Amino acid sequence: MTRTALIFEIEELLFDTLGLRARALQQALADEGVTATYDDVARAQTGRPTALAIGRITAAEHLDDVGRDLVIRRAADAVAASMARGAPSFDPRARDALAAAAAEFPLAVVTCATRDDAQHLLELAGLDTCVTTIRSLAAAAPGEQHIAWADAQRRLHAARGVAFAPGPLLLGARRAGLTTVQVGNGTADETDARLLSLAHIDASFITSLLRTP
Repeated sequence: MTRTALIFEIEELLFDTLGLRARALQQALADEGVTATYDDVARAQTGRPTALAIGRITAAEHLDDVGRDLVIRRAADAVAASMARGAPSFDPRARDALAAAAAEFPLAVVTCATRDDAQHLLELAGLDTCVTTIRSLAAAAPGEQHIAWADAQRRLHAARGVAFAPGPLLLGARRAGLTTVQVGNGTADETDARLLSLAHIDASFITSLLRTP
Protein backbone atom coordinates (compact mmCIF):
# COMPACT_ATOMS: atom_id res chain seq x y z
CA MET A 1 0.00 0.00 0.00
CA THR A 2 1.30 3.45 -0.95
CA ARG A 3 2.25 5.48 2.12
CA THR A 4 0.62 8.92 2.11
CA ALA A 5 1.70 11.76 4.38
CA LEU A 6 -0.55 14.59 5.55
CA ILE A 7 1.41 17.83 5.84
CA PHE A 8 -0.35 20.85 7.26
CA GLU A 9 0.05 24.41 8.51
CA ILE A 10 -1.07 25.01 12.11
CA GLU A 11 -0.98 28.82 12.10
CA GLU A 12 -4.37 30.35 11.28
CA LEU A 13 -5.86 26.91 10.57
CA LEU A 14 -5.52 25.19 13.95
CA PHE A 15 -4.44 28.11 16.13
CA ASP A 16 -5.83 31.64 15.97
CA THR A 17 -2.47 33.35 15.51
CA LEU A 18 -3.11 35.87 12.73
CA GLY A 19 -4.08 38.73 15.03
CA LEU A 20 -1.16 38.02 17.33
CA ARG A 21 1.37 38.03 14.49
CA ALA A 22 -0.16 41.05 12.76
CA ARG A 23 -0.07 43.14 15.94
CA ALA A 24 3.52 42.09 16.62
CA LEU A 25 4.57 43.01 13.09
CA GLN A 26 2.71 46.32 13.17
CA GLN A 27 4.48 47.31 16.39
CA ALA A 28 7.88 46.14 15.12
CA LEU A 29 7.39 48.28 12.01
CA ALA A 30 6.39 51.26 14.15
CA ASP A 31 9.60 50.84 16.15
CA GLU A 32 11.48 51.33 12.88
CA GLY A 33 9.44 54.40 11.98
CA VAL A 34 7.06 52.63 9.60
CA THR A 35 3.38 53.46 10.01
CA ALA A 36 1.04 50.82 8.60
CA THR A 37 -2.59 50.11 9.36
CA TYR A 38 -3.53 46.90 11.12
CA ASP A 39 -5.69 45.87 8.17
CA ASP A 40 -2.79 46.28 5.73
CA VAL A 41 -0.46 44.31 7.98
CA ALA A 42 -2.99 41.53 8.62
CA ARG A 43 -3.72 41.24 4.90
CA ALA A 44 -0.01 40.91 4.15
CA GLN A 45 0.57 38.47 7.00
CA THR A 46 -2.28 36.10 6.10
CA GLY A 47 -0.83 32.77 5.06
CA ARG A 48 2.73 34.11 4.91
CA PRO A 49 5.85 34.17 7.08
CA THR A 50 6.68 37.58 8.49
CA ALA A 51 9.73 37.89 6.24
CA LEU A 52 7.50 37.68 3.17
CA ALA A 53 4.67 39.72 4.64
CA ILE A 54 6.94 42.76 5.00
CA GLY A 55 7.48 42.81 1.24
CA ARG A 56 3.76 43.20 0.70
CA ILE A 57 3.41 46.29 2.93
CA THR A 58 3.84 49.44 0.84
CA ALA A 59 4.82 51.59 3.81
CA ALA A 60 7.78 49.29 4.54
CA GLU A 61 9.33 49.53 1.07
CA HIS A 62 12.04 51.96 2.21
CA LEU A 63 13.45 49.61 4.88
CA ASP A 64 17.02 48.54 4.24
CA ASP A 65 18.26 45.05 5.03
CA VAL A 66 19.27 45.95 8.58
CA GLY A 67 15.92 47.55 9.34
CA ARG A 68 14.05 44.64 7.81
CA ASP A 69 16.01 42.13 9.88
CA LEU A 70 15.32 44.14 13.05
CA VAL A 71 11.61 44.16 12.29
CA ILE A 72 11.57 40.39 11.73
CA ARG A 73 13.48 39.70 14.95
CA ARG A 74 11.39 42.07 17.07
CA ALA A 75 8.14 40.66 15.71
CA ALA A 76 9.30 37.09 16.39
CA ASP A 77 10.39 37.98 19.92
CA ALA A 78 7.04 39.66 20.60
CA VAL A 79 5.13 36.62 19.36
CA ALA A 80 7.23 34.23 21.47
CA ALA A 81 6.76 36.41 24.56
CA SER A 82 3.01 36.57 23.99
CA MET A 83 2.76 32.81 23.61
CA ALA A 84 4.74 32.35 26.81
CA ARG A 85 2.19 34.49 28.64
CA GLY A 86 -0.82 32.67 27.24
CA ALA A 87 -1.64 30.25 24.47
CA PRO A 88 -3.62 31.43 21.45
CA SER A 89 -6.98 29.75 21.13
CA PHE A 90 -7.27 26.68 18.93
CA ASP A 91 -10.05 24.79 17.21
CA PRO A 92 -10.68 21.60 19.23
CA ARG A 93 -12.59 20.01 16.34
CA ALA A 94 -9.58 20.45 14.07
CA ARG A 95 -7.32 19.06 16.78
CA ASP A 96 -9.52 15.99 17.16
CA ALA A 97 -9.68 15.44 13.38
CA LEU A 98 -5.90 15.56 13.11
CA ALA A 99 -5.45 13.22 16.06
CA ALA A 100 -7.84 10.76 14.41
CA ALA A 101 -6.04 11.08 11.06
CA ALA A 102 -2.75 10.25 12.76
CA ALA A 103 -4.03 6.71 13.32
CA GLU A 104 -4.08 6.17 9.55
CA PHE A 105 -1.53 8.62 8.08
CA PRO A 106 1.86 9.98 9.15
CA LEU A 107 1.62 13.70 9.96
CA ALA A 108 4.06 16.58 9.49
CA VAL A 109 3.86 20.33 9.93
CA VAL A 110 5.17 22.93 7.50
CA THR A 111 4.54 26.32 9.02
CA CYS A 112 5.17 30.05 8.99
CA ALA A 113 6.02 29.77 12.69
CA THR A 114 9.49 29.12 13.97
CA ARG A 115 10.18 25.51 14.85
CA ASP A 116 10.19 26.27 18.58
CA ASP A 117 6.87 28.11 18.38
CA ALA A 118 5.34 25.27 16.35
CA GLN A 119 6.53 22.66 18.81
CA HIS A 120 5.10 24.71 21.68
CA LEU A 121 1.73 25.02 19.94
CA LEU A 122 1.55 21.33 19.15
CA GLU A 123 2.24 20.52 22.80
CA LEU A 124 -0.54 22.87 23.89
CA ALA A 125 -2.97 21.13 21.55
CA GLY A 126 -1.83 17.67 22.59
CA LEU A 127 -0.66 16.85 19.07
CA ASP A 128 3.08 16.70 19.73
CA THR A 129 3.06 12.90 19.87
CA CYS A 130 1.16 12.72 16.57
CA VAL A 131 3.53 14.90 14.54
CA THR A 132 7.02 13.56 13.92
CA THR A 133 8.34 16.26 11.59
CA ILE A 134 8.22 20.06 11.73
CA ARG A 135 9.66 22.27 9.02
CA SER A 136 9.62 26.05 9.40
CA LEU A 137 9.19 28.53 6.54
CA ALA A 138 9.99 31.50 8.79
CA ALA A 139 13.34 32.13 7.12
CA ALA A 140 12.67 30.58 3.71
CA ALA A 141 12.87 32.68 0.57
CA PRO A 142 9.80 32.44 -1.72
CA GLY A 143 11.66 30.29 -4.21
CA GLU A 144 12.84 27.88 -1.53
CA GLN A 145 9.58 26.99 0.21
CA HIS A 146 9.14 23.83 -1.85
CA ILE A 147 12.26 22.41 -0.19
CA ALA A 148 10.51 22.31 3.20
CA TRP A 149 7.42 20.61 1.79
CA ALA A 150 9.47 18.00 -0.08
CA ASP A 151 11.69 17.36 2.93
CA ALA A 152 8.68 16.87 5.22
CA GLN A 153 7.34 14.19 2.89
CA ARG A 154 10.75 12.56 2.57
CA ARG A 155 11.25 12.43 6.34
CA LEU A 156 7.96 10.58 6.69
CA HIS A 157 9.11 8.01 4.09
CA ALA A 158 5.94 8.66 2.11
CA ALA A 159 5.50 8.16 -1.61
CA ARG A 160 2.68 10.72 -1.73
CA GLY A 161 1.91 13.83 0.27
CA VAL A 162 -1.16 16.00 0.77
CA ALA A 163 -0.60 19.63 1.81
CA PHE A 164 -3.21 21.55 3.81
CA ALA A 165 -2.52 25.29 4.06
CA PRO A 166 -3.75 28.80 3.25
CA GLY A 167 -3.49 29.63 -0.44
CA PRO A 168 -0.24 31.67 -0.33
CA LEU A 169 1.72 28.70 1.05
CA LEU A 170 0.56 26.17 -1.51
CA LEU A 171 2.74 27.29 -4.40
CA GLY A 172 5.71 25.69 -2.68
CA ALA A 173 3.73 22.53 -1.99
CA ARG A 174 2.69 22.29 -5.64
CA ARG A 175 6.30 22.75 -6.74
CA ALA A 176 7.24 19.89 -4.42
CA GLY A 177 4.74 17.64 -6.18
CA LEU A 178 2.24 17.36 -3.34
CA THR A 179 -1.52 17.19 -3.72
CA THR A 180 -2.71 20.57 -2.44
CA VAL A 181 -5.76 21.57 -0.39
CA GLN A 182 -6.54 25.19 0.36
CA VAL A 183 -8.09 25.43 3.80
CA GLY A 184 -10.38 28.35 4.63
CA ASN A 185 -11.57 31.22 2.51
CA GLY A 186 -9.72 33.00 -0.25
CA THR A 187 -9.09 32.59 -3.94
CA ALA A 188 -7.77 29.13 -4.69
CA ASP A 189 -5.61 27.96 -7.54
CA GLU A 190 -7.64 25.87 -9.95
CA THR A 191 -5.49 22.84 -9.13
CA ASP A 192 -6.17 23.03 -5.39
CA ALA A 193 -8.90 21.12 -3.64
CA ARG A 194 -10.86 23.12 -1.06
CA LEU A 195 -11.67 22.47 2.57
CA LEU A 196 -13.42 24.87 4.89
CA SER A 197 -11.59 23.70 8.00
CA LEU A 198 -9.01 21.16 9.18
CA ALA A 199 -11.89 19.78 11.24
CA HIS A 200 -13.21 18.21 8.01
CA ILE A 201 -10.17 16.03 7.37
CA ASP A 202 -11.04 12.35 7.33
CA ALA A 203 -9.95 9.19 5.55
CA SER A 204 -12.70 9.36 2.92
CA PHE A 205 -11.69 12.90 1.93
CA ILE A 206 -8.02 11.85 1.61
CA THR A 207 -8.97 8.82 -0.44
CA SER A 208 -11.03 10.97 -2.82
CA LEU A 209 -8.04 13.25 -3.40
CA LEU A 210 -5.68 10.44 -4.24
CA ARG A 211 -7.83 8.60 -6.74
CA THR A 212 -6.14 8.54 -10.13
CA PRO A 213 -8.34 10.35 -12.70
